[in-house]
Amino acid sequence: MAKSREQFSESDSEKPKPESQPEIIAETGLEKKQEAKPESPEEREQEIEKLKQEIQDKTVEQPTEQERAQRIKEYQEKHLPDYLRSKRGFVAKAITGLWTRMSGKCEREGNENIPEKGPFIVIGNHFGGGDAEAILDTFKDTNIHFGIAKEMWWNTPAKWLLKKFGMIPIEESLSNLSEQEKEEAMQRQGGHGKDVFRKIIDREKQGGVSMNTEFVRQAVAVLSRGDAVGVYPEGIWLNPQGAGKLSREKKEMKQGYRGIELVASQYKKLTGEELPIIPTAYIEDAKTKKRKLIVGQPLKLSDNDTEINGTDWAMAHVASMLPEEQRGYYKNLSIEK
Repeated sequence: MAKSREQFSESDSEKPKPESQPEIIAETGLEKKQEAKPESPEEREQEIEKLKQEIQDKTVEQPTEQERAQRIKEYQEKHLPDYLRSKRGFVAKAITGLWTRMSGKCEREGNENIPEKGPFIVIGNHFGGGDAEAILDTFKDTNIHFGIAKEMWWNTPAKWLLKKFGMIPIEESLSNLSEQEKEEAMQRQGGHGKDVFRKIIDREKQGGVSMNTEFVRQAVAVLSRGDAVGVYPEGIWLNPQGAGKLSREKKEMKQGYRGIELVASQYKKLTGEELPIIPTAYIEDAKTKKRKLIVGQPLKLSDNDTEINGTDWAMAHVASMLPEEQRGYYKNLSIEK
C-alpha cells in the first residue's frame, strides 16, 4: 500500500539551487491554486524563484497566544477536508495495529529520538518490504498522516480506506528524470503503473508542474493541531524488482523531490515555531529477511549551514544511516559545512 511518495519544494534562504529541477508545491497566500506551466527549464526556474521569494518576503512575527490560536483555528477550518477533521477512529487504529503486527518483527534503533508528541515530519527511504508499517508502529502514539501518491493509489477504489487512515494525496512527479529515464522507468511498471507513468510523462511534456498546494495546506493544518506527517521524498518507485507482494524498489537512494522546506516554512509562518524533521532509515537484509528501522536525531532546517538545499540536507542524514552501497545519490553528499 505504501509504494508512493511525495514531491514538494520551498524556500532556502540564499542557498544556490541544485542542478536538478526541483518540483514545486506552493502556497503563496493566494486564494486559488495557480497552475504554473513554464515552457522551458529556464522559465520553470524563474517561476520557482518567484514562488520562493513570495514566501521569503513575508517576515515571520511571533504572534501572541490568542492571535496564534485564532490564526490556527481559521487555517484549519479553511483547509482541512472533512475526513481529516477528526483523528483516526477505533476501526482505523485496529486495522493499523493488525497490519503492523502482520508485517513481522522489526528491530528498532534510536528510540531516544522519538518525540513524545507532535508536531513533526517523518522522512525516510522507501525501498519497500515494510517501511511504512515500521514507521506507523514506531510513531503509534502520534496521529501520523502519510502522503500517498494521487494517481497510483488515491484515485483508485482504495481511496475510502486511505481516508480512514488519514492519508493525504500528493500529485506524483518524474521531473528529476530525463525523458529517456522516464520511458525506461515506465516499462518496468505493471499495468496500472504504466498507465500512471504515461499520464505523468505526457503532463510534464506539456509543461505541467505538480503544484501540490492542497497537500501543503492540509499537512500544515494537521501539524498545527499536534499531529505528524510522514513523507517519502524520493517519490514513486522507478525500479521495482520482484512480483506481487514480494516486489521491492532497488535498494539505492534517488534524489528526493523538494518540499519539506515549504511545509516547514508555512508551518512556521502560521505558528511562529520551527518544525522538527525526524529522519528514519529502513534496512532489510535480503538473505535473512531481518528488518531494522533507525530513527535519527530530530533536525531543524535552520541548522543547515551547508550550500545544499534543505531536502537534500535532510535526506543525506537518512542516507548516512544506511549501508554505504544503498546511499545512491547521497553517497558522496556531505552534510558537514
